[in-house]
Formats: sequence, C-alpha cells, structure tokens
Amino acid sequence: MSEGKLEGIRFPNLVFCIPSLLAHKENTNAVKIFIDESGDLGFTERSSKYFVVAALIVYDHLAIHRCFKKIRQNRLKKKYRDIPEFKFNNSGKEIKERVLKCIAKTDADIAYCVLRKDQVHPHLRDKHAIVYNYLIGSLVSNITQHILVFGNIDIIVDKSLNGIQRDAFDQYLVYRTFERNHDTRFESPVITIEHVDSCTDPCIQAVDFIAGALHHYYRTNDDTYFQIIDGRIKVANDYFEGPQK
Repeated sequence: MSEGKLEGIRFPNLVFCIPSLLAHKENTNAVKIFIDESGDLGFTERSSKYFVVAALIVYDHLAIHRCFKKIRQNRLKKKYRDIPEFKFNNSGKEIKERVLKCIAKTDADIAYCVLRKDQVHPHLRDKHAIVYNYLIGSLVSNITQHILVFGNIDIIVDKSLNGIQRDAFDQYLVYRTFERNHDTRFESPVITIEHVDSCTDPCIQAVDFIAGALHHYYRTNDDTYFQIIDGRIKVANDYFEGPQK
C-alpha cells in the first residue's frame, strides 16, 4: 500500500485493478479520460456523506454517442423529449438502466474514487480546492499507471465542476500525472485538459451517469445500478475502506 501525503490527513492510494483486463489497452496511441463527480464537499447537516469522482476512459467515443442517440430515437416519455441533455439525477429508473447498460457494452473502462467525508480532518474541511485537486490528481495518476500511453492523454472535465480554479487545477493535474508516471524509457505523453459544456458532449453525460450510479450505491447500499457497470470498473480508490471488489 502506498500513501499520498496531504498535511493533516492520510490518503492511502488503495487501488484495485485487473491487469489482464487492461492488457488489451496497452500501446494505446491516445486516451480520452472524461471526469465528473457526484456529491459535494460541504460539511453541513444537509451535505452528502460521500463524495465520488468518476472517470470514463474512452477509446471509441462514437460508441458512447450512439448510446444516447438510440435512447432519443426510441419512444420517450414527454418530459424527456426536449431536454438538452440526460442527467442521472433527473432521469427515471428506465433511462438510468438503459444508459448504463449501453455504456457497459462498450469497451470503455471506468475508474473512480470515493471519499468518506466524516474522516476528513477538520482543518481541511474548508479547503475544497486542495481536497478536490488531490482526489482527481491521484485518480488520473492511478489510471495512467495502468495504461501505457505513447501519444496524447486528453482529460475532459465538465466545466461546471465545483467552481474549481481552472488554471491551478490544470497545473496540479499535469504535475500529479507526471510525478508518478515518469518513465525515462519512453517519451512523455502530451497531456491536454479541456473544460467543456456537458450539453455538447455525450461522453461527459455518460460519466455523469457513472458518477451518479456509484454515489447511489454508497449512499443507499443499493447496487441496482452499480452491478450494471461493475464489470467495466478497472480502478477503484476507496479512501480509508479499501477496494470494493
């Protein structure tokens, strides 16, 4: 077990991965990592108990696009017909299951981390940016440790995420990725970070469903949605509690 360091709190990087399932993704020339979250980093009585960051590692973005296209082409209830984008929290059980089942049939991989907020040290509870950057930086770093990339790493983030300070976030993310994955045998990959409108990108909408399904699982202990995507999960960081598989 390795440990990340953040003053006042221990963040063990408890990583679960299946090398045999990731092997077919080695030597990938370009990897797109889409990131979204569920929950919040607040610490009031009304705040969520868990904060989940999910990543969808996409190798064929058209397959994800087709998921949403098929759903829109089928008969939808009136309330869904004219909405600009599907979101987990605003969708009914049928839509959630259809989206997740379609994603699970693609070759995309899923990675995530979950933070149990009651274990966050009090002096960090108002430092949302520090905790947020650390969680995402560690997650992306762990993903790239298990995928040998000789080309670009494109990280795509919903631009509405948590009011993050984009420049500081981008710089930290690049630093964390190189810090733990620098191998002098290979040319360093080119890392690009985009902040996009989820309305315009079905892959961001897809990872919203992934994050929502994971948060639902931890919040309610109901695995209805989790079990649909379980087979696609390749990296799981559960801080303080260990791997979920």
